[in-house]
Amino acid sequence: MKIINFLKIILTNFLILLLLLILIELFFGTWFKNSFSYRLSSERNIYRVYKFNFSNYKGESLYKRDANAFRYDKKPVTEDKVDIVFTGGSTTNQKFLKFQDTIVSNLDNFFKKKKIVNAGVDGLSIKGHINSFDLWFNKIDKFNPEYYIFYLGINDQNLLNSKRKSVDEFRESDLRGNLREYFESNSFLYNKFRILKATLYLKYNIQKGANIVNKKGVVYGERSKKKFIKFEDFSGEINKPLFNNYMKLLNTLTIKVNGKNAKPIYITQTSGYGINQELFTISNAIMEHCKIKNLKCINLAKEIELNYEDFYDELHLNPKGSLKVFLYLSKKLGKIIK
Repeated sequence: MKIINFLKIILTNFLILLLLLILIELFFGTWFKNSFSYRLSSERNIYRVYKFNFSNYKGESLYKRDANAFRYDKKPVTEDKVDIVFTGGSTTNQKFLKFQDTIVSNLDNFFKKKKIVNAGVDGLSIKGHINSFDLWFNKIDKFNPEYYIFYLGINDQNLLNSKRKSVDEFRESDLRGNLREYFESNSFLYNKFRILKATLYLKYNIQKGANIVNKKGVVYGERSKKKFIKFEDFSGEINKPLFNNYMKLLNTLTIKVNGKNAKPIYITQTSGYGINQELFTISNAIMEHCKIKNLKCINLAKEIELNYEDFYDELHLNPKGSLKVFLYLSKKLGKIIK
């Protein structure tokens, strides 16, 4: 009899605790306050430490994204104060760089009268940027930037041969992934767990609090210095099918931006291998589109002096390269942004 009463007490307390946790989640979580549904789940409410050791860059970064999926430093972004959206793929996101070392953070500090936010999403192609208006930006209340800056090229190299549907629709590739990310992005308790985990590493060096990045992974691969090709040394021709397809996509993207009563600024890209036919083609398409539409755009791929040592892998800039791009863009954008 005593055992039965004891079990009843345990069960009752368990149910009370479970009910309390559910109430906390319902009240403090974003389950009913999330206008994105299951979209952008892997980009929202993130608080994470990355630890890495690449061939010419090692260290750690505290990576934070707010409820609207913007990367931030000390405070989440106040959406109605945003003047400029700087968006692109992982080369804009720069999650393995400390926030103060990123291109966008430096530009935000440089343009003191303008608030610039980092809306970079790893793997996003120009198709994702087109989708971002209906699936992301249009769902944020009082969000009316003056400019949308697109840092484009790297993720569009296989545009004609790759579907890449899930990334460009801001969702996971399967139901299980969507459910997992939806829970993690909307759960109040899980969000606190993320903060606790990162804090344990940052303050007490508890290694399990950091996400270890494998430098030999598929994305973050090694390179050969001999294969690095500068823009002026590239001798290939424009890929006509890619050029024509990209011109159509650029036209659609510009229409999306104009529909928000904003102005687009396009920036071309180079990679950790330098220039190839695809990046050369995309760069030419961007500058041709800007000429036709009378837009102010920046041919970074052609004009900047980036070297093999400015990248920590085949795609991404290290702090040295990031600073070089910022200094270049600050001068160029200073002539465009008023």
